[in-house]
This record gives sequence, C-alpha cells and structure tokens, in this order.
Amino acid sequence: MVISIKLIKKVHWAIFIATIITAIVSLNLNYIGRGLIETLTQKDFYEVILVIYGIYLLSDTMKRSGSSQIFAKNIESLFNSRQAIGLMPMLLGLLPMPGGAMFTAPMVKDISDENKIDRVEATAMNYWFRHSMEFFWILYPALILESALTGINLTRLLLLQLPIGLFAIMGGWIYFKNGKIKVKKDKDNWISLFKSILPIIIIIIGVVSSLPGWIVVLIVSLVYTIYNKNYKDILNIRGETILLLLFVFWYKNFITVSNLSNDFVGNLTLWGVSPWWIIMISPIVIGLITGITQAGFAVTMPIALSFVEAGIIPLVPVAITTYFFSVLGVLLSPVHLCLLLTTKYFEVSIYSVIKKIIIPIICAIIGYILIMFFYIF
Repeated sequence: MVISIKLIKKVHWAIFIATIITAIVSLNLNYIGRGLIETLTQKDFYEVILVIYGIYLLSDTMKRSGSSQIFAKNIESLFNSRQAIGLMPMLLGLLPMPGGAMFTAPMVKDISDENKIDRVEATAMNYWFRHSMEFFWILYPALILESALTGINLTRLLLLQLPIGLFAIMGGWIYFKNGKIKVKKDKDNWISLFKSILPIIIIIIGVVSSLPGWIVVLIVSLVYTIYNKNYKDILNIRGETILLLLFVFWYKNFITVSNLSNDFVGNLTLWGVSPWWIIMISPIVIGLITGITQAGFAVTMPIALSFVEAGIIPLVPVAITTYFFSVLGVLLSPVHLCLLLTTKYFEVSIYSVIKKIIIPIICAIIGYILIMFFYIF
C-alpha cells in the first residue's frame, strides 16, 4: 500500500491495487468478492458516507454563509492564529466520528492561508490535536469497547489514560510553537463565536446524548443548509470521496473475512514472541492496515486478556497498552479516513503530515511509559 500510494497520485486507486495484490500474495483471492459484498451490505459503510456528506455540506454552507470565517476570526481575536489552529480541532475532537477532522479543516485552512502558515504544518496540527483526544476521551467507540472487554468503568479509564492525552497535547503544543494561552475577555467576540458554531454545538449535544452520529450530522447539516438557502451544495456529491470510502471499507472487510489480522496475531503467539511484544505489535500493525482503532483493539484484546487470566500481566497495563498502540497504529495509517480526507483537502502529501507528528507521538509515548512505570513498578 505504501508503494502504491507513492507511485499513484490517486490514493483511492492505490488502496484498490494494494487490496488486489495482498489477496494474490496471501492466496486469498476468493475473499475479494466476499469483502466487497460485506461492504455493500454493511450499514456502517452507508452511515459513514452520510456522515462525510453531512460534514462537507455543513462545511460548504458555513463557508458560503460566512460562519466559518466569523468563527475563525473570533478564535483569532481571542487567541493567536497558531493557537486557534490547535484549539479548534482539540475542542471538536470531543465529537467522535469518522473523518471528523474535516469539520475544522475549512476553518484551519482559512486561518493558515491568511497568516501564511505552511499548509503541511496546518494539516498536521489539525490532525494531531483532533486525535490527541482519542487517547482518553470516553465517547470514542474503541474506548467504550475497552471498558466493555476489560470491565474497567469509563470514568476510571478516562483518569487512567488522561496523562497520555495531556502529554500528547502539551508535546504538540510546544512542538508546533503555539505559545502561552492568554484568553481575551471580549463578550461580543464570545457571543459571535457561539453563534457561528451553533450547528456544531448542536451536533456535539446530540452525540453526547447518545443519538446516532450520522443522523445528527445529516439532519443538522440539511436544516442549516436550507435555512441559509444553500440549495446548490445539497447535490454536490464528491465521487472520488465515495470511491475512497468504498475501497477503504472493502480493504478492511477483506482483511477481516480472510482472517489475515487474526493469522498475524496467531503467528506471533506460535513463534513464542513475548506477551508484551504481542500486545504492542499486534494492535499497531492492525491499526496501520485497517485505519480503525477498534479493529486493532478488538483483535488483540481477547488474546491479551488470556495473559491476564494466566497471571502474566496485570489487567490495567494490558488494557492501556493495547488501546494506546491501537491508536498509535491508526494515527500512522495511510488508510485512516481523517488523514486521507484532510491531506486531500489541503492538497498535501500523507507522508509529509506523518513526518510532522513524529515528535508529538514521541511525547505521547513518554506519557505512556510513565504510566507503565507507575502500574508495573
């Protein structure tokens, strides 16, 4: 896949080619059709399409109505431009959904262009600060799955993994030179800021209230678009984005139905690899090849729990390690939707953005290591 993306400028075709070649090399060509059928009959696939459609529609309408420019200008008035680029995706990172970094992409792009901030750096900040929240925020599906599989309640998981998120955020903040925050007390700016992002606030409230994300995004986007009489963008269907989603889901489902991810973990176990390496390598590799945090976690955690039951490793370090490396794998994955969609939007290279987040990732790893020392020693 890495080679395909390098050679072919269109990422969606690169993913398609990588899927076919993987099937040939692994002698699993018979699963190609099953993977496609699984995709076309999977409601998650259509829900993601609707979410992405809603995000693009809301972004287009906010831009046409001037709301995104007002939001960006108010954030800039209350903070400086670099801080605004960091804070927007961080705050909206409380709203988990596929391709969610696209929410702030138009606003970040406006600020970065106006202030002549390098687009690669702006994309990296938007991507990093959005996903720093995934290390600990309890609304992310993989963290809910972590609670369900381990029996550790969500509040405790939040407190356990919060230091990793804080190291990730602080490391990124220092690395991107965002400076000390000085909040300006301007009532008019705060009221204008609130009004400009009211549809996003409604979406966050809807998701926090446990309403289906795709329904909330779609309804709010359509109502907001009709209210602003932006009928033109309602029919703006992005064909390449739909192809991208199709091939990503097809690839993920092929990996699942062909059992390649389970075979990978099983082989590591058979080769006598250390349990610690299994709960680190497995989720990061599966996260890399699927671009989905819960995939790496769901495949690895049942095996990891067997080490807990055997008394080899305590439960808390196993849970934190498996989850952390699942997130890490996804952050570096060339098939991660947020990375694919935002790099396409900003017109920058995937690998240039990945290189930009290496130092912040190291900071997150330091946070993880400190927690491990506390719980193991």
